[in-house]
Amino acid sequence: MKTSPWTTWQPDDYLRDYYGGDVKPDEREAIRFQVDFLRSTGRTFAAAVEYGCGPTLGRAIAASSYVGSLDMADRLERNLDKVRQWASVDQDADDWSAFTRYVLQCEGVAWPNAGDMHAKERLTRTRMTDVVLTDAKQRDPLGRDRVGYYDLLITGFCVDCISTSKAVWRTCLGNVFTVLQGGGSFVVGALRRCTGYRVGDRWFPACDIDRSDLEAALLRCGADPAFLQLEERDLPAHDDQGYDGILLASGRKRT
Repeated sequence: MKTSPWTTWQPDDYLRDYYGGDVKPDEREAIRFQVDFLRSTGRTFAAAVEYGCGPTLGRAIAASSYVGSLDMADRLERNLDKVRQWASVDQDADDWSAFTRYVLQCEGVAWPNAGDMHAKERLTRTRMTDVVLTDAKQRDPLGRDRVGYYDLLITGFCVDCISTSKAVWRTCLGNVFTVLQGGGSFVVGALRRCTGYRVGDRWFPACDIDRSDLEAALLRCGADPAFLQLEERDLPAHDDQGYDGILLASGRKRT
């Protein structure tokens, strides 16, 4: 499989293939996992970051009720432009209402109405405080002033999709975890045993990790084994996109 350079990345293609229409199987599993974990903590996180948000808002909407502030970070400016459009209620912004509805259902609202959805999206926008360009290959990917700054880190289907190299993935994941303070919580999603995923007619890299790879890497990043939860989901519906399952993890960083 020949992977394409990131200069060819088109956010609209990615959104169409993975987020268009209803919530796809992988995101249904990942969003529910995130919501269940955040609800189980019974707390509000003062400073959260979604690292590697891409052009998406689903994880931000799912985090909004549990955070005081939420920063959005990504490597590509064209992805962040999509985030800014939605945050500013631009008339050309992408529609995330299907995700808003699903998040509310995960939170126990069986039949969300327009008012419920409008309130959730308004809350998300008020929680979003900064949109940041970043590079996980840098030792301090968000700068020295944000080392140990956040008490919640959310990163989904990002760090494992930077390179086909597991060594690069482990290094990048370690760099990203430096932004999380001791005792802080995390939610991580990754593609399982995927060497590349398809967007349109192009393929982009992934590093072929399994559950044991993720567990070892998280422990190396400082995850407290007493709180580490790892799950995987079989998702054959995504086989033609390069993967048939995902890995999900949550936990707490050692103090």
